[in-house]
Amino acid sequence: MKTGWQKILLYAAIMGMEGCWLYAFMALLNKQVAGGRLSVPGILLLYPLAFVCNRLLQQLRWPKAGNWSVSWLAWALAMLLVVKVQMFGDLPLTDTAWLLSLHRSIAGVIYNFKPELLLLLSTGVVWWMGRRLAYLKVDFGAMLSEFQFGVSILIIAFFAVSQLSVELTNAVSVALVFFLFALSGISIAHAMEGTSWLSGLYQGHWSGLLLVSISLVLLLGLLIGSVITPDFLQLVIAAVKWVLHLILKVIAFLVSLLPRPEPGEPPPPMPAMPAPEPAEQFRLWRMPESVRSALRIGWTVMVIGILLFSLWRLSSDIFRWLRHRLAGMAGAEFEPLPGAFKADLLSLLKRMLSRLRGLRLPFRLGLKADAVLPDIASVRQMYRQFLRWAAAGGYPRHMSQTPNEYFHRLAGLLPEAEGDLDVITRQYGKVRYGASLPTEGELHRMSRSWHRVRQIRLKKKEASLNE
Repeated sequence: MKTGWQKILLYAAIMGMEGCWLYAFMALLNKQVAGGRLSVPGILLLYPLAFVCNRLLQQLRWPKAGNWSVSWLAWALAMLLVVKVQMFGDLPLTDTAWLLSLHRSIAGVIYNFKPELLLLLSTGVVWWMGRRLAYLKVDFGAMLSEFQFGVSILIIAFFAVSQLSVELTNAVSVALVFFLFALSGISIAHAMEGTSWLSGLYQGHWSGLLLVSISLVLLLGLLIGSVITPDFLQLVIAAVKWVLHLILKVIAFLVSLLPRPEPGEPPPPMPAMPAPEPAEQFRLWRMPESVRSALRIGWTVMVIGILLFSLWRLSSDIFRWLRHRLAGMAGAEFEPLPGAFKADLLSLLKRMLSRLRGLRLPFRLGLKADAVLPDIASVRQMYRQFLRWAAAGGYPRHMSQTPNEYFHRLAGLLPEAEGDLDVITRQYGKVRYGASLPTEGELHRMSRSWHRVRQIRLKKKEASLNE
């Protein structure tokens, strides 16, 4: 099975995103466990090796157990090679001391976490991720999921680095490279679905604009990362404190200008109250401090877990709604639906509230749209792309025109494509205004007609035809 260059770029984008947060975590563990002796890029080289190895195993059509066994046998050999090169490079290959080091590190893990054990675990994780990527179906949804997960893991890694006071000199570069792969991969995946502006008539123009935008974002990120340093932040905080102190001095000066109130007579002293009778002494049961500490830790973990789960559900709903809206964006101006955005927004808010509360709201939205079958959605999507293509050529469909009137207008401009235009129009009218579903053959015929039509460049022939 051949893989197109778009799929290769998507695999590279996911590999780059995951490699960034893997590098951050491994650099942290390398400083804490091995004292910086290990080569993190050398460990990450197993990622593309695992991906290529498992893709080749897929071509062999072996049983699943055979593929699994061969894959992890290859990992064991690669892991031993990494241990030999990074930890015992001065020993000969025939010396068994470097082989026994793995056994000793596993046996003494209770007393000390050695670098050999770190290599064993990290190479296993990297190999598993390369194997997972080899079997992953890469598309727009997968790219968004990888981006969401990668951002969260990268933030956690940077937070751990800051709390442990570990020096990670290239943190800004890692973050910029992560977003470079993410923006590029999401754009390519969206273009492959055929619904974005990258797949339209001006593909080269928009592709260049996309590259310029990504480059500008990265350059600004490097500039901001180089300017905003701890010394610069201290300078900003000192400036803010000076401004606040100046404001307080001005307020104190304005208050001093107000007349002071005249001193009044002191109130009479309160009469002495009789001493209360001693109450009956009793002793309540007090919770031990260890139990209270455990409960505080459990409560903190529970609250953080609820907040993280809520943020994850909110972001998932927002990205799912965005994918739904972007899938039908092309050509939507030709079939307006008043109040559609309001209905979608209210529906999104209702779903988020019901997810957070775990309850179903007792009311229903009056403008809730019914679900559209995939075959009908495909026909409508192709017709919207057809309208967009004609509008880009200078012949948009007017709001007062029916599909048949619009067909006769374009047939006069393109007599050589009259048959294909008739297939597209009739199929759309059958689905849009009829009650029957398109068959697989009709969908295939409409797709071929649309493919032939969009190869034609629509030009204005006479000014009268545009009336």
